[in-house]
Amino acid sequence: MNSSAAPSANESNSKHGFGIQLGAVQRELILISILSLFCELMIIRWLSTEIRIFAYFKNLPLMAAFLGLGLGFIWTQHKTDFIRWSAIAFLFVSLLLVSALAMHWTFLSFVDPFKFMLFGVGVAADTATASGTLLTTLWSLLIMIGTFALTTLVFVGFGQRTGQLFEKLKPLEAYSLNVFGALVGTVLFSVLCWLGTSPGIWLVVAGIGFLLLRRTPVHFAIVAMGLVYYFWLASFIAHSFYGDQFVETVWSPYYRIDLTRVPAPTFNSKNNLSWGYSLYVNYDNFQQILDCSPENLARFPADVQAKMRESFEPPFHLFGKPADEALVLGAGNGTDIAAALRVGVKHIDAVEIDPGIVALGKRKHPERPYESPNVSLHVMDARTFLKKTDNKYDVILFAFVDSHAAFSAMSSLRTDNYLFTQESMNDAARHLKPDGVIVVRFLTMADWLWQRHGKTLANATGMTPLGYRTEPGRVESGMFIAGPGIVGRSAPVIANMPPRQVNLDNTTPVCTDDWPFLFLPAHGIPTVYMLPIFAVLLFGFTFVAGQFRTGVKDALNWQMFLTGMGFMMLEVRAMSTLSLLFGSTWIVNSTVISGVMIVILLANLAVTKMNSRPLLMTGGLMLAALIGSNLTSVAGLVHLGEVPAQTLGTAIFLSPMVFAAVIFSLIFKESRSVSNALAFNVVGGLVGICLEYISMWLGMRALGWLAIIIYASVLIIDRLRTKNQKSPEKLQEDPSAP
Repeated sequence: MNSSAAPSANESNSKHGFGIQLGAVQRELILISILSLFCELMIIRWLSTEIRIFAYFKNLPLMAAFLGLGLGFIWTQHKTDFIRWSAIAFLFVSLLLVSALAMHWTFLSFVDPFKFMLFGVGVAADTATASGTLLTTLWSLLIMIGTFALTTLVFVGFGQRTGQLFEKLKPLEAYSLNVFGALVGTVLFSVLCWLGTSPGIWLVVAGIGFLLLRRTPVHFAIVAMGLVYYFWLASFIAHSFYGDQFVETVWSPYYRIDLTRVPAPTFNSKNNLSWGYSLYVNYDNFQQILDCSPENLARFPADVQAKMRESFEPPFHLFGKPADEALVLGAGNGTDIAAALRVGVKHIDAVEIDPGIVALGKRKHPERPYESPNVSLHVMDARTFLKKTDNKYDVILFAFVDSHAAFSAMSSLRTDNYLFTQESMNDAARHLKPDGVIVVRFLTMADWLWQRHGKTLANATGMTPLGYRTEPGRVESGMFIAGPGIVGRSAPVIANMPPRQVNLDNTTPVCTDDWPFLFLPAHGIPTVYMLPIFAVLLFGFTFVAGQFRTGVKDALNWQMFLTGMGFMMLEVRAMSTLSLLFGSTWIVNSTVISGVMIVILLANLAVTKMNSRPLLMTGGLMLAALIGSNLTSVAGLVHLGEVPAQTLGTAIFLSPMVFAAVIFSLIFKESRSVSNALAFNVVGGLVGICLEYISMWLGMRALGWLAIIIYASVLIIDRLRTKNQKSPEKLQEDPSAP
């Protein structure tokens, strides 16, 4: 095939696979697809760290990428070479993220962050007045929209060049190369995260990708900036923010983790005393490595020693006797584990999802709790561990499992959401010994969160929990104790945490696997989420609306729009469901995303082999698969056993995506304007990202029912579109037919 010519969309494929020969056009398309996906994942990850509000609006940078690609496809024939501006915008976004802390954008103020448990989001000093609140909100929205616009510009050039390359190739050949490149970009970034690399390395890799496209000063500047950040600037910024107590920064697959020393005041004329370390996650004080080693405790007065020990030891000897078997969910750096060992717990299962936090604990915790033969460490998702283990425990501790990260670039769910659902708490209760207890410790800056945890634990154990809450003036935290072990016993006394009445007669809904939004007070889409979404949609469609006029009358383009919208519904639904079966870990989610891309490649291959056009049959199978998946209970699958549940669950929840990929390929194969079709598809995906927020109101299962409506509409439009077209036999004879 002559890659410099634009073949007909209906030109037959080669007899060998896709008929792909890697000429200059094909190689450039793969490279730009790798670079585009790599930059997308990089910006999503880095942005949520440096400007904390984006950790809770993680869909915004994803929407910016989709909008940018869509505009690029629309402007395929535009005289401006936007790929040059992509590199410039990428450099500016990187400079913005590097300087966000200095500009006071990291802790961006927003309306009442405590209402939605937005950790790391500031509260402006002037929010006591209505005008102050309004100004703060408008300023925050302005920064968010400005960052969104700059991020969008990064991807306009990628979209434009991709569209130009698509026009030179057969639709399915080009799409297969594009998906293959995206797959490589996903794997590349996932590997870098697994290796614990920092944004400095990411910048160097992205800069090399830009240099492989073209050698310009801006592209060299991206590489240079990455090297400067890696070797000097990152450490300089951390020292400037944390001061002389800064120790080191670690980038785990989930977080930026900063470690600082915590000096203690002078006691009895003794200087250089230390509490231990503070562990900051994305600049927020998240965990303490409390040094209660005998050598360090001996340096403090007796009353101070007692207070240090009382910080973490009470859950493990509530009724005067240490537990024999303990399970700690959210073991972190090992401070809770060290406390359990000090009081004499015989065996501890320590579960922590983040390998970076575990590694810091192993290296820096003075008591070396993870080296004890009495400790079994499990670096995995806590919900998965509860499903796998057959052990019974005297104490199960949920140890401040308050997440600061979303579990996927495709979702706004946080990594701990599924740990606090009713189904999860029920699983934990089944692992209690006849006199065991569940202890839940959590930050409680809102009464409704106190009510939710109390009600969930009561439902799981069948009894009203004992409640404790910190005294005024201390960090607002709560603790619940429930289980058969509290029956017939006096409520234990917890130091610095007086009892608080637990009232179960309230309207606060508990979280479920279908509605896992721990930090939302009630079902619904909060205004705090809707404002930015509506703002960016208005911004996006201001540019898109005028350009859509050229393709709006083509029914095929609207099919492409709907398939883009529907596929996002399917992907988010599959991601959330499979995380219940395999765990909400970064490995699982990277694997699912990569698996989806492989499914698309296989669908393209299948369509190239088809001599017929079985769209209605495929659509019927897909709707049946969607209905089946929506009626399937994950809890029911779990009872089949681990391997059967995971195998059957994967088949049930990914099969709709297989059929969806085939439907897309069948429609895309017939497109007369490839760039127009892609533009409609990507903008449809943008709308689909926004529709994910419906799950906050109606639950995750609602996304599946919405996908059924969307794909049924695709089939109806297809039926209407093909009514007046020629028969398949005549279409083969007339290659100019649409």
